[in-house]
Amino acid sequence: MKNRVVNIPKPLWKLHGKQTYKQDLVMTYLIAVIVMLVNLKASNELVLWKVIVVAILSMDIGGGVVSNFTRGTINYYRESKLSPYLFVWFHLLQAFALAFIYQVSSFPISLTMITAMIGASVAIAFHKRAMQRQISVFFFALVVLMLSLFPEVPIPAKTLTLLMSFKLLAGFSAHYGKPIE
Repeated sequence: MKNRVVNIPKPLWKLHGKQTYKQDLVMTYLIAVIVMLVNLKASNELVLWKVIVVAILSMDIGGGVVSNFTRGTINYYRESKLSPYLFVWFHLLQAFALAFIYQVSSFPISLTMITAMIGASVAIAFHKRAMQRQISVFFFALVVLMLSLFPEVPIPAKTLTLLMSFKLLAGFSAHYGKPIE
């Protein structure tokens, strides 16, 4: 199969970059829909407005898991003058929305997401050193272990927290400033 490059409309550059491969778009949106469907299946106890917010968060976070590994997104953030720290800490909005929806689990959600964002920031700070990827993986493992201490966290909250941590740590900060392989 030939890698076909697709030009991306400007409003979507922060998601996919200026250009990306067609296969990357298909996988990004496929996983976004799958994450949404899984979380909607597990969100039947929520009121409608919360279900809508969980669906939106699922699409955004789910798609970001693949998108943050694509050449288009990596190139966009490498070439742009946008702060990688701003990108990481902007995800506090998603973490707070998730903690608000699942108020009973707001402490473990907040704790693990702040740990992930600190870990991503530390990894970015080490972007000129060989330890960057190991630091990212270390913090992701720490997030997984921390979240495992809270079995009461509902499946959608746990899924989105883990996926958001993965996209920030393994997808974004682990290769920030590194050559594309």
